[in-house]
Amino acid sequence: MNERTNKETRALTYDELLLDFVTRLDRHRAGRMACELHLGLLRPYHQQPHHLRIVRKTMEPLTRRFDAGIYEMHNRSVVVVTKGAALADIEHYVAQVRSLFSEDPLFIGEDQSHFCSWYDLERDYDAMLRRARQLSEERKAADSGASDEQAPANRLIPGGTAIRPTHLEQIERAIEHADLANILRRQEVCAVIPGMRPEPMFHELYFSMYYLAQTLLPGHNVTSDDFLFRHLTRVLDRRMLALMMQRELFPMLRTAALNLNVRTVLSAEFMEFDKATNVKDRGTLAIELPALDIMNDPNEYLFARDFLKERGYKIVLDGVKHLNLPLIDRDWLGFDFVKVTWTPSLLDDAATQRGEALKAAVSRIGRERVVLCRVDSEDGLKAGEALGVTLYQGRLIDSLNAARPRTTPSVGAAE
Repeated sequence: MNERTNKETRALTYDELLLDFVTRLDRHRAGRMACELHLGLLRPYHQQPHHLRIVRKTMEPLTRRFDAGIYEMHNRSVVVVTKGAALADIEHYVAQVRSLFSEDPLFIGEDQSHFCSWYDLERDYDAMLRRARQLSEERKAADSGASDEQAPANRLIPGGTAIRPTHLEQIERAIEHADLANILRRQEVCAVIPGMRPEPMFHELYFSMYYLAQTLLPGHNVTSDDFLFRHLTRVLDRRMLALMMQRELFPMLRTAALNLNVRTVLSAEFMEFDKATNVKDRGTLAIELPALDIMNDPNEYLFARDFLKERGYKIVLDGVKHLNLPLIDRDWLGFDFVKVTWTPSLLDDAATQRGEALKAAVSRIGRERVVLCRVDSEDGLKAGEALGVTLYQGRLIDSLNAARPRTTPSVGAAE
């Protein structure tokens, strides 16, 4: 196939289709209106593929009423070109799109004009043509700058190729025989008060998934498939329990937290661990249980909770998204700490009406019981401070705490 034939059979991008359409409108400008929605100005968490699909669906009635064309640009803009529509007709649907993203900081304030660019093609045709050419050229430049060594699907998977079910047996076998002590890590949960050094409260013990992947399955991302990854965590749970039953590691258990699945807590391996390590050896050990396990089987969680409490363990509810925090009932769930995962959207939500609900939830649960984890920037501390959070975990806290001498406070500090 020669180069010319290859170009003809290649699927055109929306950027190219828009330029072709606008070019052909040169003699058919009457009654044409165009609108560009600059979705690229929204926060990244509002620019996911499903957001673009919903925006397109919202604007779709214009295709039936006014023979509109809808074009999704490479820069996340959506361009709509209509025939016979008045500005008010289009604005009706644009307002619906605005309402979908009303919590985005782009729409906080009175001036929202930068979200939309309007073109009356009878008057603004040249400006629309220049914009279409600009978008097409930007797309070509972006494509030429992309690496040809990496398949598009893999660009979406940090760290390499997704694991598949066929890899499981290989990984499990490798995990069972690997010396996992080399990838055992600890990360402290600290109380942070503005103007003072972080004060360690307890530390989490975990296996580094990055180094595990590099050691056992180089070039693959073991976290890419949620179902397969959760299966692997149960395999790793067993190895963690076996490792921590080594008497020389008992001191690490004091003021520690182990991240385990609920099913692991109810397993024979945990019973063996519990028998091998008594309260004197392990101190007030905390067990971190995934919030997802509660949704999967509430009865199993409640049974595990009662068992752990009876045996003197603390309970940490792990992996809670911040918007779910107001739904958490500590009295019913019976945990000692809850870990809320930091994302940049938390800082934005803290400045909206959602922030009041989040602040009330922190106060209700107890500010000394809520841990903001995976904090890797100062924005995490700002958001936490705005909500009344005092406990933090993450790379930023590690760096702030690096020069501080290690202390051994109790996990049970918050009663």
